[in-house]
Amino acid sequence: MISQRMKTLIHVHTNYSFDSDVSLETLAAFVENERVRCIAITDHDTIDGAVRFSRMTTAKVIVGEEVSTKDGHLIGLFLREQIRPGMSARETASVIRDQGGLVLLPHPFVAVFGCGLRERSYEIVDLVDAVEVNNAQNLLPGPDRKARHFAEQFGLPTFCGTDAHSRFSLAPCFQWMPDFDGTPAGFLNSLRRARLQTGRHPLSYFAAAAWRVVLHALWLPLPAGFGAEARSQRTEVLPHPVAVAA
Repeated sequence: MISQRMKTLIHVHTNYSFDSDVSLETLAAFVENERVRCIAITDHDTIDGAVRFSRMTTAKVIVGEEVSTKDGHLIGLFLREQIRPGMSARETASVIRDQGGLVLLPHPFVAVFGCGLRERSYEIVDLVDAVEVNNAQNLLPGPDRKARHFAEQFGLPTFCGTDAHSRFSLAPCFQWMPDFDGTPAGFLNSLRRARLQTGRHPLSYFAAAAWRVVLHALWLPLPAGFGAEARSQRTEVLPHPVAVAA
């Protein structure tokens, strides 16, 4: 029954990412109030927020990172050390594996802002552990359909990614996962049996995100709170508020 499963969020950003205003305190309250029992925090190019958050909640916290490779984004889970950005996708996946971590493909077929690996996904499929087939920031369904086809083609586990960057919409999608022993292998086994609850952020989320992209493009400050804990308020990596069908 669903009551025997864990509500699990994957691909969550905090204000340790330059483009998120989600404080750890806000996230901790949300996790408690919404009875989230497992959460994978994947800030851009850092694990600092995830490590700190693991001491702030009784939920299972998976330390992850959304890594900016030179080919697009990759997610590493169960990390012990930060993964250096700027390597190729294959180099990045190999370093994640060297730590004993899992390699996840986030929004692989998103065509804007250079976030998706797109065709390069096929070049590293031997190193991929799971594929995001529902990204809540994909306003249009095309990229998700391509991701699901890719996962089915190669027999890979699938997941829903909230890709949350705003405290006003944190979990429009999630998964009900059987409890697991806290290991990468246990997580993957549980993910294969998960029930995915798909969803999208509301239109107001996309409107606000589009405005932030304009500010970023003009080198203007983002609204207060965004990237409050990030090492730098400026990066070459842009969010993808509206994904278009490739």
